[in-house]
Amino acid sequence: MIRTAIVGCGRMGENHCRIVKELQGVSIVGAVDPSLDRARALAAGYAVEQAAAHLEELLERTRVDAVHILTPPTTHAPLACTALQAGCHVLVEKPMALTVVEAKQMLDAATQHHRILTVGHNHLFEPVVRAAYTRVVEGRLGRLVGLDVFHGCLPGSPPWVADLPSGPWINDMSHPLYLSELFLGEPLAIRAVGHPPADRQKVREVRAVAQHAEGVSTLTLSTDAAPFRHKITLYGTHRTLEVDLIQEILVETRPFSGHRWLRKGRAVLDVSTQLLFGAGQNAVQVLTGRGRGWHGLRTLIQAFYAAIQTGGPSPVPAMQGLRVVTLLSEIRRQLLAMPDAAPEKGRAGL
Repeated sequence: MIRTAIVGCGRMGENHCRIVKELQGVSIVGAVDPSLDRARALAAGYAVEQAAAHLEELLERTRVDAVHILTPPTTHAPLACTALQAGCHVLVEKPMALTVVEAKQMLDAATQHHRILTVGHNHLFEPVVRAAYTRVVEGRLGRLVGLDVFHGCLPGSPPWVADLPSGPWINDMSHPLYLSELFLGEPLAIRAVGHPPADRQKVREVRAVAQHAEGVSTLTLSTDAAPFRHKITLYGTHRTLEVDLIQEILVETRPFSGHRWLRKGRAVLDVSTQLLFGAGQNAVQVLTGRGRGWHGLRTLIQAFYAAIQTGGPSPVPAMQGLRVVTLLSEIRRQLLAMPDAAPEKGRAGL
């Protein structure tokens, strides 16, 4: 039996508890949160043996084999190193850390103590993302030449998100970065701008362009755009594929021949049919009770425990987390170096 602790008892802590409770051979033995009342509430709600305000306290009380770190990013590195040094396998939320130095400390601890360190890049395991990846590998889009990723932010984020030292964008920018790597490989270079430039420590909108060996990706993180959206558009030499991670629908567009009005009509009918089919599939999932949500996170957690049981590799290697942290640090450097955006005289009238 793998004995697990949940560190961070907010919304994600509850999500992880629900999923872990579904697994065979895994038992949640501890809930940890600086707010002991919140830790106790999670423990009571999910029949967890113990609650503690500090991870060290729980590790002293009982044996723990694996730890889920679901706390603010500023705490990831010290908590992960504490768990790894105690002999625990670790699943840590994104971003893995806020600095390259911290990420390397975590990687070194995992290597030194021969433990699995998995980063919570859950969208890699979403069914629509896996389906899109399969189409790319099969060559349905032709040669992939570029992609766009747009990631919004859910309303009602906890207060600590707004207080992150680099601004709220850094909490979710990992998603566009690792998704672009999935389809186009590691970025060779990246260029970023943000808004508003007057307060570069609290940038709310980030646009980045990454150069890859085979193409270019554009990555957008918006903390204010409404409604919440998360989409990937993949551009190939034969077709384009739009991936909606919120609606869980794929739409593939392709060129048609014939008169331009005929081409337009066929394209509209083709897209409409795919949207209706995708919506119908989602409706069936909900009506049959199979649409439980958090598909990617559930698959990631299952793979994490399978790796522990079999001694297999991490489903999201720590090296990938380190690459993302390196890119986040470079984006932050460029945002801090942005010139002031003082309006020119008379420009408001243009």
